[in-house]
Amino acid sequence: MPQFSTNAAVSLEKHVEIKTKPIESKLEDIDYVYEITKCVEWIKSNQFQKVCLQFPDVLLPDASEVALKLQSILEQTIYVLGDTAYESCCIDYIAAAHINADAIIHFGPICFSKTSANIPYLSIYDKHELEIGKLITKNQITILVDSPYIHRIDELLSAFGSYSNVHIQTIDEDPLIIKSKLIVFIGDNKRKLINIELIYKPQHLYYFNSTNIGIFEAQSIILKRRNFIIEKIKDSQTIGIIIGTLGVKNYLQIIERLKKIITGSGKKYYLISVGKPTVAKLANFTEIDIYVMVTCSLSEIYESRDFYKPIATPYDVEVALNSQRDGIINFSFDFNTYMNENFDCDIRSTPIEPDVSLLTNTIRAQSTEEGDGRSSVTEEGSILALRTDGTVAMNSHFGAGYLANRSWKGLVQDVESQSPELAQRGRTGIAERYNTEPNE
Repeated sequence: MPQFSTNAAVSLEKHVEIKTKPIESKLEDIDYVYEITKCVEWIKSNQFQKVCLQFPDVLLPDASEVALKLQSILEQTIYVLGDTAYESCCIDYIAAAHINADAIIHFGPICFSKTSANIPYLSIYDKHELEIGKLITKNQITILVDSPYIHRIDELLSAFGSYSNVHIQTIDEDPLIIKSKLIVFIGDNKRKLINIELIYKPQHLYYFNSTNIGIFEAQSIILKRRNFIIEKIKDSQTIGIIIGTLGVKNYLQIIERLKKIITGSGKKYYLISVGKPTVAKLANFTEIDIYVMVTCSLSEIYESRDFYKPIATPYDVEVALNSQRDGIINFSFDFNTYMNENFDCDIRSTPIEPDVSLLTNTIRAQSTEEGDGRSSVTEEGSILALRTDGTVAMNSHFGAGYLANRSWKGLVQDVESQSPELAQRGRTGIAERYNTEPNE
């Protein structure tokens, strides 16, 4: 019965594409790549007893060797975080809290998002090669060095120290003084380039990755995407708020603000916490029209086209539904840059005025519970809704109500209409061919 089964060879011979190959350093390079001496001095000077090491997936092959080296020098137990709860570029203090860790040493790429953690941490950046001789300029420029090339900062200062028209900064400096300047970014991280362009608005932004130098322009493409997402939010009735971080500062405040904005505009929301979001996980929530993701600024999930429903940023919800916001806010993937700590401001309920959707060409207005024009007030989680004229109506705008209106409700056991029966012997064998089926 080959039409009802898949040949086992398909699974056994399937090739899985690995986008980022793991990196395993040579034993003689471990001390240099992971700066073992710096880590030991930091732990000893602060007298930390429980230290966790956080590695991204690509550096995990070196994790055991680094931990053993530190243990042999410090003569104390060193812990390795097995898997980060969300993005590996964020400090995972949640996993470290499981053993009441005193400190975290983070290796590899880091997003520099403002952290909500109250635990000390040390960042050891990854190290890439750089051919400085190919970088020649006669213009007034600011060289911005990304984290993988900070270990070459002394060579850059030596090469360009005598140039009066060249100013050098590293990306971990706070604050970065690069607004309205000609920037040459040493690195090729696309998301960091996007954030620099959107937040600091340089006069021109170039990138240099040891092989070539090019101009970076992505703002027009991103803003086109934002316009589409904003229209989708206005068309939606149910919005899913995905918790994509526990380590970025003010993530709880932005979630509460999103709740107020969504409910104030007459829409419903679900708060979803599924760890690292995947297509299979989010496909379970069919009642969701669009998702809004609260995560760090380096997450690439916003550009993914694999999900069945679009994924928006908190900025998109702010622009689409909050007509009471003060002034104009500039787009950024980092919500801390445009909220300016003003998360708790009052958000008044503002019904959406009827207009025409640019996506469906239909008239949209704030939804009401009934089609007779009488609006209703519903407490969160309530089965009954109170209309403005004092009458009561059934509320189907919640999880169970949505399920009741679906044509397929899953494997429902109708116990009341069926009488109990004794257990009977079923089929034996495997799914490919049961024993009761004829042999071919």
